[in-house]
Amino acid sequence: MATADSLPQHVLDTRYLLDLSERILPPEYQPPTRDEEEEEETIEKVAYDLDDAAANRFCDCDPDERGEEGFDEDSDRADGWFCSYRSIEDEYKMHVVLERAQRDIEADPGEFSNAIYEEVIERCKLEHTKILVAQERKKYANDQAQPSSPPSSPPPPPPPCVFTPFSFHHLPPEILVEIALLAQASDPYAHIILSHVDASLRALVNSTPLLWSRIDFLYPSHLVHRFLERSADVLLKVTALPPLHNDHPVLEDVKKDENKSLKEFLRALRPHRHRIYSLRLRCDDLTFELDGENEGQTPADDFLWDGSMVELELLDLELGNWTWEGTKAFPSSYNIKELHLHGSWTKEYLPLFSLNLKSLVITDDRAPFSKIFDALQAAPGLISLTLSDMSLTGIGEKKGSILNLDHLESLSLIRIVGSAADALFSCIVAPNLTTLALQLVSILHLIDDLTDINKLQLFPIPQPSVRHLDLTTCDGGPPFFDSIFRTFPCITHLRIASSNLSDKHLFPLVVGMSPRRRNRRNGIYEEACSNLKHLTVDNEFNGVTEWIKLVAFSRHGSGIPLESVTLRGIPADEPGFKTFLRLEDIIPKLEIAEFDQGVDVYGESEDGCVSETSSEGDWASGDEEIVTAYRKVRGAVYDFR
Repeated sequence: MATADSLPQHVLDTRYLLDLSERILPPEYQPPTRDEEEEEETIEKVAYDLDDAAANRFCDCDPDERGEEGFDEDSDRADGWFCSYRSIEDEYKMHVVLERAQRDIEADPGEFSNAIYEEVIERCKLEHTKILVAQERKKYANDQAQPSSPPSSPPPPPPPCVFTPFSFHHLPPEILVEIALLAQASDPYAHIILSHVDASLRALVNSTPLLWSRIDFLYPSHLVHRFLERSADVLLKVTALPPLHNDHPVLEDVKKDENKSLKEFLRALRPHRHRIYSLRLRCDDLTFELDGENEGQTPADDFLWDGSMVELELLDLELGNWTWEGTKAFPSSYNIKELHLHGSWTKEYLPLFSLNLKSLVITDDRAPFSKIFDALQAAPGLISLTLSDMSLTGIGEKKGSILNLDHLESLSLIRIVGSAADALFSCIVAPNLTTLALQLVSILHLIDDLTDINKLQLFPIPQPSVRHLDLTTCDGGPPFFDSIFRTFPCITHLRIASSNLSDKHLFPLVVGMSPRRRNRRNGIYEEACSNLKHLTVDNEFNGVTEWIKLVAFSRHGSGIPLESVTLRGIPADEPGFKTFLRLEDIIPKLEIAEFDQGVDVYGESEDGCVSETSSEGDWASGDEEIVTAYRKVRGAVYDFR
């Protein structure tokens, strides 16, 4: 028998793996009897992996493994034995096998002795050192093989860098206009500032109507008229969003002045309604006098409802407490493509819902389900739909009805009661849906809705087209989340926030194995959401970091690794939080942010906008108010100490 000194290194490495496997799990070990769905213990997995690697590394260079067939014609050694190690797969190389064992041991260290763990770490370091030494030797050999170049004089110094004087006049006029349009996004007066540089730029700005096409209620009256004059015949983007004020006697005079200013603003716009492309309007008193008329107030339908805005494509309305007088229906001639409705609305709005409508946002409304159903049915071409802060009445009237939205790609239900969500999911058919965001109304919103979230079904059949899934305040049990993962099996982006998660909620995302594989294991991997690449968890306080680690490690070891993990709003003193940083070794993009203690306002942001939902980036879909509400009412509802 050959001595150890005379054997190739790869043979010695293979024997070491086999010996390590038997020391972790002796040959006489008998696995306990378990159900087919029950996972094997970590110590079994590590030993079996080492044994598999050794079996796939064996070659005839090891005299203990040679057969009796005799000389091999393809041999590359004088003794006639063929070395198969030269074609070994990467997954069975020493550093790969040992790194996998180290990760598995770290995921569940309680089953292993410290001696085994330290031995694996030291051997990993040794294998990495071997790789670095081999790379240096190869580099040195390549350098020696290169012919030495004769000495030469140093290169001449580079010429001095000379900048020619720059002026805006060097740029083409169309480039200057584009620069000014980009600057207007942050400063609506940017083009006016540019016009004060010199006479030529002033002439360019004043003769470019597109730079004067954004009209805002907040502009001084004389400036509004200047914009309308210089915008010539181009389409207009009009914004009239006065600040919101509480109904307080002290603010009554302020509100009157603002209403007067708004009426003057709309009066100035009347002759230009045919040019309005985008209109954002907030008001609760849409009556105003016309120039040259002294017969009292003119109703607002003379501005909004007479069909003059023939170019209108975006309409954003918040009419507050303004009351309708008679029947004032929008004309069917409008070509609205994007519609935002805030607050209550009536059937007179239905002409706005048409085949042309592509994006719809409805907020702050308690409406009959039949009204919403009829409106959506009239707009089958919708691509994006957002319903926010809503509850529905009379749901039973449309129960069992089908709502075909074949073009719908994005659906967001934000701060919506469970009964409304259930009604919508039961009737909407959207075969091309790719993005779904759901934020349920919780007990913190003090809304009386008795719907059991655990009985809520997100679509009656699986939705394989959905790739992005965002769940906020979905405080259901583990079976509810299990049904969600089965309904959306092909998601690539998953975000869960403020949903009172526990370890069992995330269990379906852990890729498990049946007891055996290959000759010692005869099962296969069981995968849940196998396409998942990006996981975000926000504002969860029940110690879920260990299970997030298990999800990440199990998927990495199974060949379906996560590409990013984002953890926000998790207490830094949570057990296992520090060891969570080990995910940096297997996750290319790992982001961790602690809970923001500075949030102290319950409600919408200052601009009144609803945040977009997202699997990456900043807070999404009103999380700030959820967290703050938890803090405000924790003494009465929950205790999060």
